[in-house]
Amino acid sequence: MQSACLKLSITTHSMRHAAPFRTSWNIRLLRSREVIGSHGQLRQIFRMSRINLIGERQNEAKSLATIQKVVFMKKRGILFKDFLIPLGFAFIFSWTYNVFVLGPLEQAVDDPDLAELEDEIQQQPLFFPLPLTWKEIKQASYRGSDPEWQEFIKLSKQQDVIQQIRRDLANIILNAVKGHPLIILRVGNKMKVRRYWLDVDFPLEPPPEYTQSGIEIGNDYIAWTSQPVESGTVRKFQRILWPSSMTISTWNFTKAVIADYLEKIANMIGFKTAAPPTLEQILTRHRQFMKGGKISPHDGSSLEQQLYPEGVDVSPAPSIKQPKQNQENSQEEYENIVEEIMPVLRRHFSGPLLAFKKSFAKSWKDATPNPPRGCVCVSGLVEIETTKAYLIFDVMAHWNPQTKLFDIESLAAGLRRIQLKKQAPKDGF
Repeated sequence: MQSACLKLSITTHSMRHAAPFRTSWNIRLLRSREVIGSHGQLRQIFRMSRINLIGERQNEAKSLATIQKVVFMKKRGILFKDFLIPLGFAFIFSWTYNVFVLGPLEQAVDDPDLAELEDEIQQQPLFFPLPLTWKEIKQASYRGSDPEWQEFIKLSKQQDVIQQIRRDLANIILNAVKGHPLIILRVGNKMKVRRYWLDVDFPLEPPPEYTQSGIEIGNDYIAWTSQPVESGTVRKFQRILWPSSMTISTWNFTKAVIADYLEKIANMIGFKTAAPPTLEQILTRHRQFMKGGKISPHDGSSLEQQLYPEGVDVSPAPSIKQPKQNQENSQEEYENIVEEIMPVLRRHFSGPLLAFKKSFAKSWKDATPNPPRGCVCVSGLVEIETTKAYLIFDVMAHWNPQTKLFDIESLAAGLRRIQLKKQAPKDGF
């Protein structure tokens, strides 16, 4: 019995009629002249033919030639545009350098003041000040021959000028108060100067000066020297390094907090302290004031007992809410806790915070610098009238006879008291 077998034949087309690197594989079905005796031999023949096919394919791929096209170009000559672009960039760069660099240098060289400027720059050494090295130097008292004292003598004879100085200072305080938003919110914006008590004093000595030590580095030396420094700068640094106002205010705040805790402990033990007056006590005092009789504020039942007698549950009713998601419930619980805690914190720290504010406002002073030499001191009280109250200010200013103006930087003013035009009882009617 003859069986059929597959014979693989490879035909390669010619390079003229087909594209390069293309081969066609034709499988022809032929009858074998040999008789195959068993099926095992048939499987072995097919397996060997597959291996031979792969090997022949790899050998043919290695033997194929690769064809590449090569184009021969002639050498290009040098064109004019190859020089044009570099020449343009060189021209722009040279023009920019001449205009913005060489031009200012030539003008500076031709300047006759350049030599003096260079000498000044070379003569100014570098100074590195060191903190905590300030020193106050008191000045000698004025003499009769000093020009400042002569100005004092002229001013003392001009009473109309002195009166004008007082009016100008009162108007300066009035304009400053009109621009203060907190005062306007409390007493109104309609203001005028009611009266003032201002004294003009002629100082016997000029204000002190301050120096600061440090390291000075020059062109050919390093030395430890001292240089003058402004008094305002010294006072600002002193306030930062020694915060006395903040320390006093913090101490008063701490004392108020401790006092509240001690009061609570005393109430828990049994030593009751004086509580703030209730609404019933306020009403009883008002009736006593109207009738003229003596009625003890503690007589009779309290207002709370009258409104809520014994046996009545005054606890808030439980709220009935529909079930929600866990996230919404947790958020609502957090908000409720915050709403409950904040009023307690406000009540608990209201007294200490008030003590802190009062002590800070009392001890705080602006870091005002010293006035210039030869200024006249003007100090006293200025009263300003508003629609709701009278304001009294403590004022200290310095008037310079040379400029005929006040030194605003050294001006200091503080509110002494507020007197309301209409007053009500503190505990109510």
